[in-house]
Amino acid sequence: MGYCQNEHTCESGSNNSSNSNTAYYEPFIQYNLKMNQKSIQQQKSHSDHASRLIGRMLDFAVHSLHMKADEFMDLFIASGTAALFERGDIRITCGMSGIELAYEVLERSGIETERIRTRYTTGESSEYWCGAAICIAQQISGVSFSTIMDQCSVSGMIAEYDDKKKELLSSLPWNIDEASRRSAVLDAGQEFCEETAVLIADQLTKPGRETRLRHYRRKSGLSQSQLAAESGIPVRTIQQYEQRQKDINKAAFESIIKLAAALSCEPELLFETSPK
Repeated sequence: MGYCQNEHTCESGSNNSSNSNTAYYEPFIQYNLKMNQKSIQQQKSHSDHASRLIGRMLDFAVHSLHMKADEFMDLFIASGTAALFERGDIRITCGMSGIELAYEVLERSGIETERIRTRYTTGESSEYWCGAAICIAQQISGVSFSTIMDQCSVSGMIAEYDDKKKELLSSLPWNIDEASRRSAVLDAGQEFCEETAVLIADQLTKPGRETRLRHYRRKSGLSQSQLAAESGIPVRTIQQYEQRQKDINKAAFESIIKLAAALSCEPELLFETSPK
């Protein structure tokens, strides 16, 4: 009986001590949790700012400076501006607007241009969302902009988004008010941006995930609809090949020839494995 009482006393003492320790450390635990949450919020804020910066830069270059998206991204990389951005150069990442960054690229490239009045696009443009997606993909994957652009075609991404936007607009009710319409388009752009960024990052960090058909289509700058129009292959079939819902290795060789001709590549490059 005495043993049981002593045991109870010990347990009680231990519990009291444990509770006392927990109470003592609670303020420190709460402080660390608060600081971690603040750090996560700061990282997200920085990521959002960076993606908006690249998006605005590309939007301005195309719509106000009348440059081609792929060519401007090549200048962004060749000028060394992309490398400074990747390293987190505070003058580039925090001290400039997207417009100023576009001019920085031109100056570093030795291209003289007159400062012009900014033309803002209505809502977020295709170029904006694609530029933002490229930036997010770079942050997710940790690879360079140069590596990303070796694998992607900006014009192809833009064409793909334009197709999705047209599908969305055609599906909206005819009597939808302008505010709801713009909200739907904004949501679609954000969704496209996030999905494309993850897809690019996956392709860069998980080799072999992307089908060869998708790779060569994006390199050629064609959307799925454009490839369908040029090859005569139904867009749904192209989607199924790219999503591996259909095995392209079992496609009629005539179809492969048509796709290859539209993509200006050798037919055998479209097979997932070398045909025997």
